[in-house]
Amino acid sequence: MRTSPTATHGLCLLAVLGLAAGCDFLSTAPKGVLTTENFFKTSDQAVAATNATYNMLREWQVHVFSWLGLTDIVSDDATKGSTPGDASFLGDLDNLTFDPGNLAFADPWAGYYKGVYRANVAIQHIPDVPMDATLKARLIGENKFLRAYYYFFLARAFGGVPLFTQPLTPDQFIQPRATVDQVYALIEQDLQDASGVLPTKLQYAAADVGRATKGAAQGMLAEVYLYRKDYAHALAYADSVIGKPGYGLFSDYATLFTDAGENSSESVWEVEAAVTPGGGKAPDQGGANIQYAEVQGVRGTPNIGWGFNTPSPSLEAAYEPGDPRLVTTILYPWELLPDGSGLVVYLNPSMLNNRYNQKAFMSPSNVGGAFNSGINLRRLRYADVLLIGAEAAYQTGDIAKAQNYLNQVRARARGTQTVTLGFTPELLAAPIDSAVLARPSGESRVFVRYVNPTSPAYTAGLRTFKSRCVAGCASATIPPVRVDTIDIVRAIDGTPIATMADYFTAVNAKTPGVNVALDVLRLRQDSVTGVITTQTLAITIAAQTLLPNVAATGQALLDAIWQERRVELGMEQQRWFDIIRQNGVVPGRAALLMGAAFAARDTLYPIPAGEAAIAGLQQNPGY
Repeated sequence: MRTSPTATHGLCLLAVLGLAAGCDFLSTAPKGVLTTENFFKTSDQAVAATNATYNMLREWQVHVFSWLGLTDIVSDDATKGSTPGDASFLGDLDNLTFDPGNLAFADPWAGYYKGVYRANVAIQHIPDVPMDATLKARLIGENKFLRAYYYFFLARAFGGVPLFTQPLTPDQFIQPRATVDQVYALIEQDLQDASGVLPTKLQYAAADVGRATKGAAQGMLAEVYLYRKDYAHALAYADSVIGKPGYGLFSDYATLFTDAGENSSESVWEVEAAVTPGGGKAPDQGGANIQYAEVQGVRGTPNIGWGFNTPSPSLEAAYEPGDPRLVTTILYPWELLPDGSGLVVYLNPSMLNNRYNQKAFMSPSNVGGAFNSGINLRRLRYADVLLIGAEAAYQTGDIAKAQNYLNQVRARARGTQTVTLGFTPELLAAPIDSAVLARPSGESRVFVRYVNPTSPAYTAGLRTFKSRCVAGCASATIPPVRVDTIDIVRAIDGTPIATMADYFTAVNAKTPGVNVALDVLRLRQDSVTGVITTQTLAITIAAQTLLPNVAATGQALLDAIWQERRVELGMEQQRWFDIIRQNGVVPGRAALLMGAAFAARDTLYPIPAGEAAIAGLQQNPGY
């Protein structure tokens, strides 16, 4: 959420370049094309043009509403969220019942082609600007990197698409679809060109942090080659980033998605955003903020956002018992906000799914609210590159390297913990503990937030926290929660537990495989009267190694790598394209994960109906 050069400079270009591509980009003449006669005279203007290409990354059509639908909501990681009737077109994605007329396809199509257009304008005209040769080469490389990024999304989403490498003239607006191989050939060439001229991460000045780097181009090439099943090149480019100066796993997964984790060693490439002074504005109006957090924020009390793109029960159940990444990814009802404000997320009875994407959390105290969010979008993390490298190493027969890269990711997820009792603990919010449960202060507030029904902890008798709301749920001063079941851990092997630190210290001292005795207080509340009943339970659970190293080989190792991608990158807009890519490796996998609703046509999205009709584009099969 730092001030970003690409988010705050070059705004003189935005209005003009923004007009260059409307929703019917392929068929409508640009209304305000910049030419060499009125621009591209100085190095500052070349930088401004490049910044305009970056600014598209924070646009609504590129990385906000519909894009979340095409990457997360459509997958098994998320549900539409919000209220049942809100943005029903996203519900069609959630249910895999979409058609070419769905708005979710037209918006990103237009937005990503606007990005391509801006890159093409810069690539065409910057070579003629009298300026420092090194800076000139870098700016062209940045625009080629961004053009590759825009086309990479379009290719994965739609397959072969119209391919443009220069600004259009009026007689060029109607273009046929290129083949997907032709699109990928341009993506690969652009990234190779960018890799050859861009500075490394550590060579950029502080004022230029956030610009595309050599490592970003190499990391994206690794990802592109993984999608192309060119595993030798995928591994080579992943290895060109792994272990290199400036890159490494951020030490604490829990704070990776806060300000502290932005542009850290984990960052291979992220979209820069910043709080706009005085309140948020759209990017084409001079804003440096992005609405990414707002559309996913808590809906209700506290009112932080719109409540879309909510983590699914399937994602919740995908984490191994005790995996700390679960609580960093999912923000639950009746949980304390992670900003230290003491505010509690109220359950919203109008929503079908009350989980929220904590990786997109923005504090309600932010100036201008969540609309003015300065959260950076982590588009390529070092952990992702490690897992790309692991998969490519597996496919090329280097099993030891595949295991090593995979286990590096798991080791960071463990942090300082080595042992788990197989459930997810959480600190009970004080307003619920005192005002709802009427418990005296000083007692343990460590409770069982989640326990997988297939786990030994569930078999031993522990239960997931369950609650409901009564009248005035969304606005009452005292949370009107009715606790169906809450298990509070009071002692471990006789050692009293009062805080989360007490809990983790006690658990980490245990030996895996040895039985551990828990003193648990179970509270239940009558759904009508609110009368609370208590029960003392003696629960015995065998301690387990937390996220043990993977020693598997064969298909089991590949499955472990794919599983790790899901939980490590959960709610980071990677899952759907991962499912489709994996389905190309193991046919039938997508239907296995997504269920009977998945059809063969779903491996590609439809070309937006308006574009197919006006520009005469051939529709994808099945639509």
